[in-house]
Amino acid sequence: MKRKNYTVPPELYGISIKEIARICEVDIATARRWKRGASCPPKSALFLLSGDLGFFDPLWGGWIVRAGELVSPEGWRITRNDVLAVPLMRSQIAIYQSENRYLRGLAESFDEDQPMPGEASYRVK
Repeated sequence: MKRKNYTVPPELYGISIKEIARICEVDIATARRWKRGASCPPKSALFLLSGDLGFFDPLWGGWIVRAGELVSPEGWRITRNDVLAVPLMRSQIAIYQSENRYLRGLAESFDEDQPMPGEASYRVK
């Protein structure tokens, strides 16, 4: 019986056999067969190995997960902790904007012009 050799998919390049087995939750022997082209991995395994989140939701197409970071199609990188900090940053920005609006309102409520620093005259008795 003649065995058919498959072209090794590009998703397998640069990834160790152990890593392929870990990510796809397959036996080392299966990962080895995929890596040498003796058998073709299923599409789902290739999507997992590519890390492209478009597999899960089309709106995330081109976004990948690499080395614990979320990478945008433009190459922007963000870690898990950065993502978790986003709600806190949004809250801080909202507070800053609110305080800024309040202080601008105070500044506009002054009826008289304020002298510039150095222009004020003080009487010393």
